[in-house]
Amino acid sequence: MNLLRITKAVAVAAILLSAGEAGAQSKYYFPEGNFDPKVPTPESYLGYEIGTLYTRHDQLVAYLKELARTSDRVHFEVIGKTYEERPQVILTITSPANYAKLESIRTEHLAQVDPSKPALPAAAPVVVLLGYSVHGNETSSGEAGILTAYYLAAHQGEETKKWLDESVVLIDPALNPDGRDRAANWHNSYRSFPNSTDPLDKEHVEIWPNGRTNHYLSNLNRDWLSATQIESQNRLKFFHKWYPNVQIDFHEMGANSTYYFEPSPKRTQSPIVPQSSYDFNATLAKYHAEALDKIGSLYFTKEQFDNLSPIYGSTYPDFFGAVAATFEQASSRGLATEAEYGVLTFPFSIRNHLLTGLATVRGAVAEKAGLIKLQKEFFQSALTQAKAYPVKQWTFGDARDQSLTRAFLELLLEHHVKVYENTSSTTIAGKYYEKGKTYVVPADQPNFRIVHSIFEETAPLGDSLYYDNTSWSLIHAYGLQYSKQNAATARGAEVTALPEVKGGVNGGVSKEAYLLQWSEYNASRALSSLLESGVLVKSAFKTFSAATAGGVQAFGHGSLVIPVAGQSFSADSLYKAVVKAGEFSGLTFSTVTSGFSVGGIDLGSNNVKALRKPSIAVLFGAGTNNEEAGQVWFLLNQQLNISPTKLDIASFPRAPLGRYNTIVLVSGSYAALDKPTVARLKNWVAEGGTLITFKNAIDWSIAQEIVNEKLVVDSSDAKLRERIDYVTQDVTEAARRINGGVFIADIDTTHPIAFGLHNRKLFLTKNSQTILQPSRNKYANVAIYEPQSYVGGYVSAKNKARINNTAAILVSQQGQGKVVSFADDPTYRSYWHGTDRLLINAIYFAHQISLGAPSFGAAHEEEEEL
Repeated sequence: MNLLRITKAVAVAAILLSAGEAGAQSKYYFPEGNFDPKVPTPESYLGYEIGTLYTRHDQLVAYLKELARTSDRVHFEVIGKTYEERPQVILTITSPANYAKLESIRTEHLAQVDPSKPALPAAAPVVVLLGYSVHGNETSSGEAGILTAYYLAAHQGEETKKWLDESVVLIDPALNPDGRDRAANWHNSYRSFPNSTDPLDKEHVEIWPNGRTNHYLSNLNRDWLSATQIESQNRLKFFHKWYPNVQIDFHEMGANSTYYFEPSPKRTQSPIVPQSSYDFNATLAKYHAEALDKIGSLYFTKEQFDNLSPIYGSTYPDFFGAVAATFEQASSRGLATEAEYGVLTFPFSIRNHLLTGLATVRGAVAEKAGLIKLQKEFFQSALTQAKAYPVKQWTFGDARDQSLTRAFLELLLEHHVKVYENTSSTTIAGKYYEKGKTYVVPADQPNFRIVHSIFEETAPLGDSLYYDNTSWSLIHAYGLQYSKQNAATARGAEVTALPEVKGGVNGGVSKEAYLLQWSEYNASRALSSLLESGVLVKSAFKTFSAATAGGVQAFGHGSLVIPVAGQSFSADSLYKAVVKAGEFSGLTFSTVTSGFSVGGIDLGSNNVKALRKPSIAVLFGAGTNNEEAGQVWFLLNQQLNISPTKLDIASFPRAPLGRYNTIVLVSGSYAALDKPTVARLKNWVAEGGTLITFKNAIDWSIAQEIVNEKLVVDSSDAKLRERIDYVTQDVTEAARRINGGVFIADIDTTHPIAFGLHNRKLFLTKNSQTILQPSRNKYANVAIYEPQSYVGGYVSAKNKARINNTAAILVSQQGQGKVVSFADDPTYRSYWHGTDRLLINAIYFAHQISLGAPSFGAAHEEEEEL
């Protein structure tokens, strides 16, 4: 036992020795001392030195609560909970005098959004938000957040007191608590005594899916604009309570790097954000450089990381007048690891983030007047920019899909976009907008720049070297009807709250059937509820009109038909199940009194086909794209209230495939599946299963002869003989990738995969190299990219040409089963609802698709036998 204690003490000392101090951690991080002894240090409260162990989220929260208890500078609040019920917390740190009038400070600060209001007085504090660990396994930042909070809470120097008098510092210590704990538990579980610095040691190599993402494996640092995850929604509510002047997003990168802070490269800056906002990054950079120069820590700027779109924590605030930045620190991915320049330790990584965070506060206070002026002028120039912009308003919404219209309205309100009621029914360029069910968004508003990001395509981009997707238009992603208008029209009252929805049944108990339009995005929620209740549900594969309690209605492809006959329970029980489904989905079913339709097919037609309850497996695990797998899981959980089997790829060879009728393969590598396993999968499809593949999972399925389709192959070998200057290789190779662009395809709206759509123009986001040839089966081509398919985002001219006229979505018949191939990710980042509804269609309708063999029904078949 004594030996174990000695070994552990030596290990702790070794870490701190490599950082510069043995057994005196506070001196390593804070060599000058001068702290209030009433405020506990992190190590005295937690029982270990910061940097010698990964701090769990519950420990982090407990310590921050203790800071609030012991320091009158610190105030603790919970802004929400994650999917795993961990609290999302914020520390507000300022002088006691400021805190006594904090609400008036906040409301005065928010008034800067209104260009007509006077500028803030010179005495007004600057607002700084420091956000840590949005990527959960970039963990040095969270530890730095603890130390930053301690310093601001306890340091007694005059400069620190001045900071707190002249600023309100908001600390979000863990933007991704679930992912952070996943990473912390991994690193703590595999740490050694003494430390292993081998980069291949298990401590440094997290297994799939690692701690980068949240519970649903979503990258929260791409979710600020789309706000699909609960963490993002909670954070947006807090952000819009303050509109900080400065916001820093702390990250990590590869161990062989040094430290990155902004300014960013000019080529990655948004053309709609004032240059003055980006220039101010250079002003603050001198404070960051000074802090790192003092300790001899190397860094770089202006080389990488996008500042183009408002999807990141370091860019979204730019669209609201802040100076926002990404800080990236080389990661030890454990307590210590070998790097090109020696051993990189966890304390060293923590200290760099600590110093740049404090330098940010120092710089914000010193440059307070300029920052406040910048934000005031930002909203004023937004109005000027809006007046000069050719589009004066956007009208959106569809009476046929009020659930998706409502979801988009909710997102606009989350971003504090001004939205107004549409006062009169109107038709714009062939699109009908019904009064009371559609909305108007004017360009002429202080938040014009975020409105532009939501509704407009990306401005033309000349460079190829981008870190991520360069197209993000939310209106295209939702697939929702909208129109741009070059003249403003009369508008109704401002919309400040979502319209109330109830759902249920119109017409009471039916003796015949209940009907629901499939054009509603939330019709899938109603279907899921009905099938879960054991209700027999059918779908109309052809259109019809029926006399309902609300009058004659036209019902489109995919409309749900719930017959009273043939159910396993009474008419009253069926009615209750339908009401429950209506309330769950927020939609209203219609009753009919006769199966004889006013027009089109009758309800007893063989074109009204029974749907099966899905039993879904999604392959998870090493090799698969964890974010895409998480997106499918999220869609099925949150939209359909279905729990798929998250089937690990290592378990797949022994899985009883017969218990599933649908299997989803997201992109990734499936090389681990051996020939007998592939043969079992092929047999499962042939026996009636539905296999759904994304992106390069299609490549694999073609190579394994699971599906008989073909890829578009770049046959040119000229590039093998090219001679290109070495210095240009980054730009040249980046141009060959397809990081993400919006394209448009023609979709067959009569095809079951497209049921519910009215517009043949389908917007897709393409971020893969998988390019599919159209199928030889003329009924299998669900969606084909148009001859001029490119819409926005950086994609090279060569790749644009390769994508034109290729297949976006195919359905293939394999025995009794189907293979549905999505050349792109239909669930892209959980906000591309225009295509994720097509995945839902594939799950529910694919087994009833007929490709090329006309179905005349059972009656005709019996006649043939006679």
